Amino acid sequence: MKNNILIAVSGTGGHVYPGFALGEELKKHNYNPVYIVNNNKNGISLKIVQNSGYDYEILDFKAPSRKFGKEMLLFPFKFVKALFDTRKILKRVSPSVVVGMGAYLSFPVLVTAKISGIPTLIHEQNSIPGLANRVLSKFVTKIAVSFKDSVKYFSKNKTIFTSNPIRKDIFNISRKVAAEKLGLNADIFTVFVFGGSLGAVKLNKIVFDSAQKLFEKYGDKIQFIHITGNNDFEQIKQKYLQLNTKKFITNYMNDIGNAYAASDLVICRAGAGAVKETEFYNLPAIFVPFPYATDNHQYFNAKSIEEENFRVVIDEKDLNSEEITNFVSKHFTEKIDTERKVCLTSFPQEVLAREVLKLINEKI
Repeated sequence: MKNNILIAVSGTGGHVYPGFALGEELKKHNYNPVYIVNNNKNGISLKIVQNSGYDYEILDFKAPSRKFGKEMLLFPFKFVKALFDTRKILKRVSPSVVVGMGAYLSFPVLVTAKISGIPTLIHEQNSIPGLANRVLSKFVTKIAVSFKDSVKYFSKNKTIFTSNPIRKDIFNISRKVAAEKLGLNADIFTVFVFGGSLGAVKLNKIVFDSAQKLFEKYGDKIQFIHITGNNDFEQIKQKYLQLNTKKFITNYMNDIGNAYAASDLVICRAGAGAVKETEFYNLPAIFVPFPYATDNHQYFNAKSIEEENFRVVIDEKDLNSEEITNFVSKHFTEKIDTERKVCLTSFPQEVLAREVLKLINEKI
């Protein structure tokens, strides 16, 4: 029988990819990661997990409605059903530890694991913990956090700072090789834009307006990588096609490491993954937090690494093309290090994996 560790991931890619990073590290210690994901056929997380090649289980459970109505009244019954369904999954998988990477799917999974006597760990990715993790923190075995300031929300004696697991394959990439793969020039100042796995309509529009102004100012000395999300892809792509300059426009990008490796500046949302990746790449950035994020956690994610004139946080309502153009111009340079290759000697998932393995050893 495999030495399985069950990892609950759901929501967006921001929950899934850190789970994958942890899983890859656990495999080095001869443990097999099994992922449990929400049964949402239109969801991004399900598609990512299904195409990953990892073992996975599907659980039909989602966050309760906050509006009074039929869905709210039915939620207690759906929750109980999710507990029984999780129990069946635990019997099939027989995990040594159960890990929750955030989002509501973790709740019935971690509750059932606790009742079953299985060691449990939650990882809080954002600076302001979500409701599910706040409740789960009361009875899980261990808590890991991405931001040092998050420790204050949990019990100190079982909370550890690990930072946010990041994909190793997005580092150690030559700028020249990355630019070539994207059809770009390695010796041109490059702006990387993305709004998260769901895209960002206003961000896309304002950045394109800024791109027009920057192309007029710098001509062929600047280029853009822009991940639009699905909804805006065709419209934004057609607009960029009218500009006679180098660019790489896509709706989604799995090999995002090439974008980071080829870039000199980032404009993006402020999910934990984006914030940490930008920090590790040491790139100047404009963070535009998702305005409807629970407890405005994206704003606080970005604020944690804000540096005067190097990384700035701009609320979406205040975002305008002039501010973007000025920020990019401030950092624009023709002195490009075409040989750049960003390498890390250690990764957050290595720390997190050690904590998971400790839970197994303590039980033994």
